[in-house]
Amino acid sequence: PKRDYELIDEEDIEYLKKQILNSGINISQLVYTAWSSASTYRDSDRRGGANGARIRLRPMNLWEVNHPYDLIKIIKVYEKIQKKFNEEQKNNKKVSIADLIVLGGCAAIEFAAKKAGFDVRVPFIPGRVDALQDQVEEEFYREIEPFADGFRNYFKDPYKIDESDISTTPEYFLIDKAQLLKLTVPELVVIVGGLRVLGAVYSYKNYGVLTHTVGTLTNDFFVNLLDMNIEWKQIDEHRYLFEGFNRKTKEPEFKATRVDLIFAHHDELRAVAEVYASDDEKEKFVSDFIKTWDKVMTLDRFDLKV
Repeated sequence: PKRDYELIDEEDIEYLKKQILNSGINISQLVYTAWSSASTYRDSDRRGGANGARIRLRPMNLWEVNHPYDLIKIIKVYEKIQKKFNEEQKNNKKVSIADLIVLGGCAAIEFAAKKAGFDVRVPFIPGRVDALQDQVEEEFYREIEPFADGFRNYFKDPYKIDESDISTTPEYFLIDKAQLLKLTVPELVVIVGGLRVLGAVYSYKNYGVLTHTVGTLTNDFFVNLLDMNIEWKQIDEHRYLFEGFNRKTKEPEFKATRVDLIFAHHDELRAVAEVYASDDEKEKFVSDFIKTWDKVMTLDRFDLKV
């Protein structure tokens, strides 16, 4: 719908960030929900995206990858924050659920970056509105429910992987999704590394979360992925799941999918991963992650395009 209210200002944004961070939703959930909303964008037909907050409506609120039961609770928290804020305003100023979802992810990233020693600000421009259920093409969105999403380490049917056919592999669908999101190779690499250490993975199973400080925006994903002291072994019959063992102690340290390991295996992806794994590139990693995050959050903000 057309916006018929005034936008929130910087003071409101800071106030709402605090409300969100104190709401009981953890860092991984905030980031996962914001990414789930914004990454529905498809540059092929310019549908989807965070504007409209369609993730809270049928059928996207039922998509397995969107954590339906978890999502209901999170949306209720956002609705409570929205209701309280909007009722307190006397100048027709309001905030949408669509903006709150994105703002929640931004606030979580700022918090995670501060834990890593970086005092940064994640860009946020309000102006998204909330779509109505009758504005959603339900049949269309039911048909395009993802069965693979490497960004969130989700792959519905590992048994369908055929090593002789690259188009059946989860890493193939990761690249396909990346081009729909208009991501370059470095952007693809940095955003996956950031989402992993923030724990924004399907079912929060820690697959690919190659860090011991989940929720802190570090470059640990790349450091541990490329660590020669860790040996990776297949642990399922589909060559989808792997476990990383310490070569000296033989103790398991991490679990990952073939989507994670492709960043160490593929020449072009590995070259970028090695940059972000460097001791002197931690600040660059944080900066590049935030830039890429902002790019995805605003892919469908055609009102901002010149």
